[in-house]
Amino acid sequence: MPEFAWEPLEFLEALGVVPEEEEYGISYRYVVTRPGLRLELSIWPMDPDVRVRIYSEAQVEPIAKFDLLNCPGARVVRDKRGLGIEFAGGTMFGGRYDHTGAAPYGMMLWLEPFVQLEPYPYAYQA
Repeated sequence: MPEFAWEPLEFLEALGVVPEEEEYGISYRYVVTRPGLRLELSIWPMDPDVRVRIYSEAQVEPIAKFDLLNCPGARVVRDKRGLGIEFAGGTMFGGRYDHTGAAPYGMMLWLEPFVQLEPYPYAYQA
């Protein structure tokens, strides 16, 4: 099975935090705190799976939970809408994904100007 395609240094720059790395690079866990919320992003590059949790100070359970199984990869996106991480959807589309171009569909994790999680089809991208 192909590994997760990504540039870890771009994630470090975009998220602004050093991940907790499991031994041998099995997983990477980023915890980003903003006033009133906490974002937890976990990546298992060898599986390749992604987990996103967004927590509010007002409750213990996450206000948003999203898991992508068999995610082929992700890329950091900076455009007129802001800064975010685009995660390709599962491997239902033909061909391989190399993180250099837009995936046909997936999940967008916006980091700026605000934290937001949204699914997208390729036609939606600006």
